[in-house]
Amino acid sequence: MHRPARTRCLTALSTLLVAACASTPNAAPDTNPAVLIDQNGRVYRTTEAPAAASFAASPDSTFRAVVAAYNALGIEPSTVDPAGRVVARQHFVLRSRFQGKPLSSSFDCGNGQTGPRADQGRITADITSRVVGTGSGSSVSTTIDASLVPNDGASRDPIRCASHGGIEESLRKEIAMQLGLSSSTP
Repeated sequence: MHRPARTRCLTALSTLLVAACASTPNAAPDTNPAVLIDQNGRVYRTTEAPAAASFAASPDSTFRAVVAAYNALGIEPSTVDPAGRVVARQHFVLRSRFQGKPLSSSFDCGNGQTGPRADQGRITADITSRVVGTGSGSSVSTTIDASLVPNDGASRDPIRCASHGGIEESLRKEIAMQLGLSSSTP
């Protein structure tokens, strides 16, 4: 049985990406999204690395600051797990703007005929932050998994989007402020 050319290309690209990641375990994570197209023509943009920030505060204090930061930014958490030190907002729906800026300033969903797709639809994001550490130091890693449903009325599968890091940076600054720390250094 012959596979379509797109499937073979996607398989080859996936193999190359896995090989590249496996060969450089200590390399800095690539925050530029990879663009993949499956056999049905769906576009996927991926980044594998969470945004991480360290704080000179206990994990419990940092966890409380993360919860406060989510609320201060208007990302009301749907999960607050003190035992696991996880704060998350599932199915956060964004339309046209976030914090007064176009969605394309926060997300890369590719480009359409009239510009960035992120500004031409509804983005649904799952945002998850985890606090780790012991004693007087802690770090927060935040991942954002987002997809776009275009406004053009065509029924199609959502398009995967990559974060530009703006939401993660806003969270980092707000966490630092909640902890009473300088927010100027990542």
